[in-house]
Amino acid sequence: MDSPRKTKKNGDEDMFDRLYRESLSRAEHRIWILSDLQQALPENTRRCLDTGISDFRSMGLPADQIWYLGDAVEGEEKERLKDMCRLQEEAFSSLSLPLCYATGNHDYDYARSHREEAPWLPFYEMVRNHPGWKTADSCEDFWFRAEVGKYAVYFFCDHISGKSEWCSTHSRVRWGQEKYPYTDESYRALRERMAMESGPVITCGHYGFSGCNREHDLMDRLLPLPRSARIHFYGHSHIGDWAWAKKDAWRRISWVDWHDVPQIDVSSFENIRGRFCRSVLLHIHREGTMGVFFRDHDRYCFTEAYFPSPENGPSGWDDMRGIWG
Repeated sequence: MDSPRKTKKNGDEDMFDRLYRESLSRAEHRIWILSDLQQALPENTRRCLDTGISDFRSMGLPADQIWYLGDAVEGEEKERLKDMCRLQEEAFSSLSLPLCYATGNHDYDYARSHREEAPWLPFYEMVRNHPGWKTADSCEDFWFRAEVGKYAVYFFCDHISGKSEWCSTHSRVRWGQEKYPYTDESYRALRERMAMESGPVITCGHYGFSGCNREHDLMDRLLPLPRSARIHFYGHSHIGDWAWAKKDAWRRISWVDWHDVPQIDVSSFENIRGRFCRSVLLHIHREGTMGVFFRDHDRYCFTEAYFPSPENGPSGWDDMRGIWG
């Protein structure tokens, strides 16, 4: 159900607005993080886009880049999928901001139902071919890397064989397990690469790690996270969607199990399964602190704010290893 649109009167500023303005004044980097627009009908895509983009513009384009964490489209009808890609490319292009995209399970709906063909991933292919936008180099890659100042940012993607021989979504191998090329050693090598970064690390993807709201099996192959890992952002578990998230339907902040690393559910950028179009604005401050602001685009307001610790504590994973044997 749509939320009633509410705009503030002149001079009507709440606590979250004041926190946001203070954080913005100290921000060295500003990122808009969203996921799960995920509509099967172009008219719904258009309506949710209009809601989110109009609010974003009303804030004075408050970000330097966009991180889109999967499930941009849904369904198997080719022409509708093309329309939804076109609508989103036009909308996000109008902001003239760089965009990083990590795929999610619904981006593979067409490929899943046409396994006899080479995989067609329309939104992924659109992003890969759009100047200034970034995603995995190949549909078979399960990660890519970007940078924000001194921060290394690792994006984790669903992935599929170029011949549809195997596919990974929902943080597990959905088919072709015997041909899946990534072993525990592959994930360990990526974990070691992250640990070698000279600065702090931010991680992002469609799914969270152990302790998140929904599936995390393959993601957990990357544990323990390096001590330089600061925070994780993910989607998939639409806030307010009782059918899938169940007891965690309203949990927006959790911690990676055995780690002092918060993980933030940013979903979803639609007001059909959830109550309103949601996203998160991330501020990275010059002194290394952060501000995380949860936005309700239907009502043009922030709903809450979170300020992570500037330093994570020692990994509990290391401390508890003796208990697990």
